[in-house]
Amino acid sequence: MTPTPTRRRRVVAALLALPLAATAVLGPAGAAQAATSPAVTVDVTQKRQEIRGFGGMNHPLWIGDLTAAQRDKAFGNGTDQLGFSMLRIFVSEDRTQWQREVATARRAIEQGAIVFASPWNPPASMTETAPVGQPQGTGTLYQAESGSLTNATVASQHSGSTGSGYVDFTAATGASVQLNGVLTATAGKKNLDIRYALASGTRYLDVYVNGTRALTNVAFPATGSWSTWQTMSVQVQIPQGNANTVRLVTTGTEGPNIDSVRATGWTETSSAKRLRYDSYGAYAQHLEDFVTYMRGQGVDLYAISVQNEPDYAHEWTAWTPAEITRFMREHAGRISTRVIAPESFQYIKSLSDPILDDPQALANMDILGAHLYGTSYANFPYPKFQQQGQGKELWMTEVYYPNSEMTSGNRWPESLEVARHMHHAMTDAQFQAYVWWYIRRGYGPLQEDGSISKRGYAMAHFSKFVRPGAVRIETTATPRQGVYVSAYQNTDGKVAVVVVNQSTTRVAQPVTVRGTSTSRVTSYTTDAGRNLAQQTGIGLSNGTFTATLPAQSVTTFVVDR
Repeated sequence: MTPTPTRRRRVVAALLALPLAATAVLGPAGAAQAATSPAVTVDVTQKRQEIRGFGGMNHPLWIGDLTAAQRDKAFGNGTDQLGFSMLRIFVSEDRTQWQREVATARRAIEQGAIVFASPWNPPASMTETAPVGQPQGTGTLYQAESGSLTNATVASQHSGSTGSGYVDFTAATGASVQLNGVLTATAGKKNLDIRYALASGTRYLDVYVNGTRALTNVAFPATGSWSTWQTMSVQVQIPQGNANTVRLVTTGTEGPNIDSVRATGWTETSSAKRLRYDSYGAYAQHLEDFVTYMRGQGVDLYAISVQNEPDYAHEWTAWTPAEITRFMREHAGRISTRVIAPESFQYIKSLSDPILDDPQALANMDILGAHLYGTSYANFPYPKFQQQGQGKELWMTEVYYPNSEMTSGNRWPESLEVARHMHHAMTDAQFQAYVWWYIRRGYGPLQEDGSISKRGYAMAHFSKFVRPGAVRIETTATPRQGVYVSAYQNTDGKVAVVVVNQSTTRVAQPVTVRGTSTSRVTSYTTDAGRNLAQQTGIGLSNGTFTATLPAQSVTTFVVDR
């Protein structure tokens, strides 16, 4: 296995992240006179999310293991160390490779970090190749209430349906709606978009074509309410003609309410690997075996993921939202550590919404994981998770930003974009963890020779001073254009205020810390010529101080009680 994902990520991230990076103002250092920014208020009494930590990925199988010195550089929190508190490792489908993950994981734990794991593929014996395609044309819409009903009624009390109503099944097994006169111009595989509503849980239907069962136990995850309608797409073979029948039959769960079925053409564009439906239990055991193996090696995993990027899957295993929800509901509960899902490539909410809507799947999910490749800042918030994911953690489990060019790790002010990206991840998305892709790489926090890059120093403004268990606290996030502020209270009471100044002008920034007593302020700055340079002598009066932010810099202020 070779690190091909790096090559594809370079292309994808470069295309998608350019509009985000364009907001930075590039140029020479500002004039001697500093611009004055409106005051920032940090309110310790207004608490937001608890922070789990910051870290990166070690992948010995693809690019080699970290050396002993690099492990200490990454996970130590002394001078010239990154202070990472999280390590992500690889769950190989080949058990003989598991031992590769032990040495770095064990040392990370010794340094106080937590370790979690993500798989790219199940063992080959558990997978199959499934077609990937797309609907063709608008097709023909068939209203369910116009079909032939068995142990089902036409209802209309719930809003949002089309036509004159919808079909409500009245028996758990054998109830059906049959659509007659389904027209197809040509024989072959066709797409059926089944519009349905289901308040909670998951229900199943068999699909029959012309009296023959074509699909068994199609899973319909909850839509959230009986008035919320979604579409389940399935593909079946249908002969040419205008006398075809399509019948939906309950199989023990009474079924969702059915509004309509739209039949369209279907073109297969490729194929993808997927977990065989009869291997879900075996795959859960495979993940549990990895947890048990690592525990026996002195590495007690904090969590394990079900699948890395199930919605990318050009090079690994693909999962539909219904498939991953079904696994979470029926099998994830047997895993003896916290479970992460779904680790979407671009934080696509439609992949995780069904989990949030399914009570049992949600109960079995401990951490909602997401990647941010090309995700715009506008799409960072996830209101539905904030409403329905109470008691669950929200992690950003993989990214590099803004690109993966092998010589980009020390570019400035490009590396300042990393600090701004982390700011938005913490404030807008309210993530509790921020985890980089490769720890050691030309575009990573450590260079190939083990030295800390400019990107690494940008990350360290968070990782060294915002420690596990810290709580983000309310503050003025954008006091002026180009200045971004976030604040955190650590378990020892110290407050860390991280300020990114992307403008080409020095900025005089007043800061007031409310809700706690304050004694002194120490600051650390990274800019074009300095790396975490400590600054002293900032005057503090009644919880207020004013500091000068160098042009194109990131500064962390540590406020002692």
